[in-house]
Amino acid sequence: MATHVHALLAVGRENAKALFSAREPELLRSFLEAYQYEPDQRLDVGENWNSVNDCLQAIGVENEQLAMPLSMVFDGGRCLLNEPPQHVYLVRPDVVGFLSTILAELDLEKATASDEIRHELMRLREFYGQAAKSLQCVVFTIGIL
Repeated sequence: MATHVHALLAVGRENAKALFSAREPELLRSFLEAYQYEPDQRLDVGENWNSVNDCLQAIGVENEQLAMPLSMVFDGGRCLLNEPPQHVYLVRPDVVGFLSTILAELDLEKATASDEIRHELMRLREFYGQAAKSLQCVVFTIGIL
């Protein structure tokens, strides 16, 4: 049985044009497979992403103003590829900055009782923070990398 990798990638301006021009599925897959990223530009989230996403959605239910932005952290951005089991979603740089601020302000102790999910939320917060500082877009991939 194949493993489906779940990863977030931060893509800077210099590569964004190539990413946006990859309109055909094969071109998009080729771009992502060839993308040369720095270690802080990739966050592997594994199967925990569903639990982390569920936690973020629960926060959104409690705070209606956060519901829409938190829904974009993983698979709520612009869909670039939807060919199960492969999916690619894009969060624009301006939204990355907004999400970075929201994630930085979350009280992670109140967000979840799970140490594992809290740790994943901290990693996610750090990743989005770094991407925001660098004015990068964030791409969430399932089953490609």
